[in-house]
Amino acid sequence: MRTSGILLLIAYLGFISLGLPDAAHGINWPFVRAAFHVPTGWLGLVIAGGGVGYLISSFSVGWLLSRLGVGWLLVMSSGFVSFGLFGFYISTSFTIFVLYAMVIGVGSGAIDAGLNAYAAEHFSTKHMNWLHAAFGVGATAGPIIVTSVLLHFSQHWRLAYAVIGSILLLMTLVFFFSRDLWRSDQHAPKASLEEVKDDDLNITQWQALKHPVVRFQIAFFLLYTGIEVGVGQWAFTLMTETRGISIANAGTWVAVYWGALAFGRAIFGFLVEKFSVDRLLSLCLVGLVLGALSFTNSMHAYFSYLGLALMGFCAAPIFPCMISQTVVRVGKRMATYVIGFQMSAAVTGAMSLPFLSGLIGEQFGLTFVSVSFLVYAVALLIFFMMIIKRAN
Repeated sequence: MRTSGILLLIAYLGFISLGLPDAAHGINWPFVRAAFHVPTGWLGLVIAGGGVGYLISSFSVGWLLSRLGVGWLLVMSSGFVSFGLFGFYISTSFTIFVLYAMVIGVGSGAIDAGLNAYAAEHFSTKHMNWLHAAFGVGATAGPIIVTSVLLHFSQHWRLAYAVIGSILLLMTLVFFFSRDLWRSDQHAPKASLEEVKDDDLNITQWQALKHPVVRFQIAFFLLYTGIEVGVGQWAFTLMTETRGISIANAGTWVAVYWGALAFGRAIFGFLVEKFSVDRLLSLCLVGLVLGALSFTNSMHAYFSYLGLALMGFCAAPIFPCMISQTVVRVGKRMATYVIGFQMSAAVTGAMSLPFLSGLIGEQFGLTFVSVSFLVYAVALLIFFMMIIKRAN
């Protein structure tokens, strides 16, 4: 196997491992809450702590890459995630637990942005879609691992975190022994110099932030994850509480939404090699708007079902393809900074826009939650058109 093939395999393993801890809290939280005697709503503090750590590291990934290189960044950040998970195992108070969540966030943000930055430059758009599908594999496997530990070891929630921490520790060792293979000058990037704008050889983080295309892309990623996560969080409540849809049907179609997202990334991994990436993105963004419009229509349950399936499938390639196109739009030198900005914007959108939609629903009625998704989708399409115009 060629070195580039080895790195591709490691990248897939890295994305799978990155998804493992994501859903662990959802399974473990009832036991964590009881152990520390805190209210149910305090899960938000754990998520916020991880989000703050993620924002710090992902926003700074360009600076970190310029000093550590990809190999050492992956070693250190994966080590942080593993350390944080073992920290959950030994936590003696809820405050310490939240601090370890911040440590995990720092590591996750650096791994996520670092791997995405490397993949955008060196791997094809096809593999970028499949790498993000691999993340879904990890996110699916995480709850299975945690549930298995709880069932077989007397609901030992600490051990569940330690098991996932051990897997991340193994991944840290993989990154350590492959650290020298990640040197970008040893591997030909996926795009030639003629395909990227590489005029500026000494770009600072703040110069990259001032680029007009970059600002539009930051807004784009904030809106995108707000839609993806918001629909997943609110769809069940909307269907059961305002549209009279049964719990079984609502739960099934929320699962269809997430399944369409993962399945779509696998399918679009083939399509991006046959069609223009920007044309596919345009069609998918139009499809996302139509899906949001269908989901907003509460006249019949089938409009909700169609909207969820269409939004899930059409959203599938948007995140990985936009990451993959970053190097083409802004140049190789600026791309590492910009991808860090985009990942920070993505986690900000995932935390803030679903919350904003909830406030809108509380103020004007739950029906307006779905209207907010339609507004976000239309704004996303407009920002994409502006990105294309500015980039050209």
